[in-house]
Amino acid sequence: MQTFTCDAPKIFSKTEVALVDEEITADQPGRVKFQTTYWPAILFRDYGITLYPGEEIAVVGRQGITLLVQPL
Repeated sequence: MQTFTCDAPKIFSKTEVALVDEEITADQPGRVKFQTTYWPAILFRDYGITLYPGEEIAVVGRQGITLLVQPL
């Protein structure tokens, strides 16, 4: 039997800026453009906000291939 484990979040030592491409909410992941590539993204903490396309946001880490983001 094969078991899968979820990657532990990796928090970056410094944040970097990305641009929201698809809306991100506390309940719904979205997509961001980060370093010329598009990445799936989720809110790092529940801020009770929505991040809209075109907004600049901070990338604080990643979990697997999903970036962890927060408002600037």
